Amino acid sequence: FIAPYVKNLTEKFHNVYRNYNLNIAYKSVNSLNKFIKTGKDRLDKMNNNNVVYKISCCDCDCSYVGQTKRKLKTRIKEHKSDIRKSNNHSVVSLHQLEYGHQIDLDNINILDSEHSFYKKSISEMIHIKKQGNGINNQNDTDKLPNIYLPIIQSFS
Repeated sequence: FIAPYVKNLTEKFHNVYRNYNLNIAYKSVNSLNKFIKTGKDRLDKMNNNNVVYKISCCDCDCSYVGQTKRKLKTRIKEHKSDIRKSNNHSVVSLHQLEYGHQIDLDNINILDSEHSFYKKSISEMIHIKKQGNGINNQNDTDKLPNIYLPIIQSFS
């Protein structure tokens, strides 16, 4: 039998249990694990680099998947600048311009983290194909062989 150790009280109960031939193990209630923080501090996701990310529209179920080797916050600043300047070369900016929708640049979702450019590009293509209502240009996935599409879509 295991019981919590409580100073003074445990000693009194121990004398009672001894009369009944019971052996009791005592466990400390306050362990160091409760007081010492373990693990590393979480970094702000906007400081991550080498990521595949997803931006959603606030007004519909459309989304955009992109990748960057730089810090995510740098790439998001570029998206914000494209929107502010009404850049029609950016699909994110175009969606907001054409439909009057608000792009949610405050809640970016990191889908993958990969240092290898090739693997990151493959991951981006897979996530573009997996998204239901994407605003990406479909030529973003031209290098992904069509033979993989049924497999990718089965995971959507």
